[in-house]
Amino acid sequence: MLNRTATDRGGGRSRLSKPSVRLGLIALSAFLIWSVSGTVAAGTLGSPVCHPTERVGTVAYLAGDACPPADFAATMGYEPVLVRTSYGWRYEKPPWAGGACSRPLSNQGMFWEFGHACRTHDYGYDLVRFGVGDRNRADALFYTDMMASCRGQSVTGIPGCRAIARWAHTVLVVGDATGFDPELVVHAS
Repeated sequence: MLNRTATDRGGGRSRLSKPSVRLGLIALSAFLIWSVSGTVAAGTLGSPVCHPTERVGTVAYLAGDACPPADFAATMGYEPVLVRTSYGWRYEKPPWAGGACSRPLSNQGMFWEFGHACRTHDYGYDLVRFGVGDRNRADALFYTDMMASCRGQSVTGIPGCRAIARWAHTVLVVGDATGFDPELVVHAS
């Protein structure tokens, strides 16, 4: 919607009307908020809207389809953050609260970047500790997210990235077979 001046006869200057400029700036701002990867509040334009529920599946919590459980932050000492990754929205345990890949796996290497996947997995294990998560589902999503992140690597890096992801998944499967489960925490609910 252009508001042309009286002297504009096909090649002259034109100026946008104030409502058009405002609308354009609002649209640009909304697009930038939606398109920039990073931490956002649940329900921010472009992010999933979490729904407070009594009990949902682990993946719904991790993917931002459900709000963190009531009393989670008070019990666990942190509020999970919602982040848009290259493979979808994820709630993560913040780095300041210990969200990171565990040794011997690191957040990133020469041909992998698993930081988001690890922080989401850490939140998943905290959901297990809280009594509302399932370890196998958190592990399965972790593997899926690691493999998805490998798509962003160079052609020569993809095989190495996938090999590291398979190795990390195998370590988790062995841990599961040995009965290594996160300990439950006591919380008021």
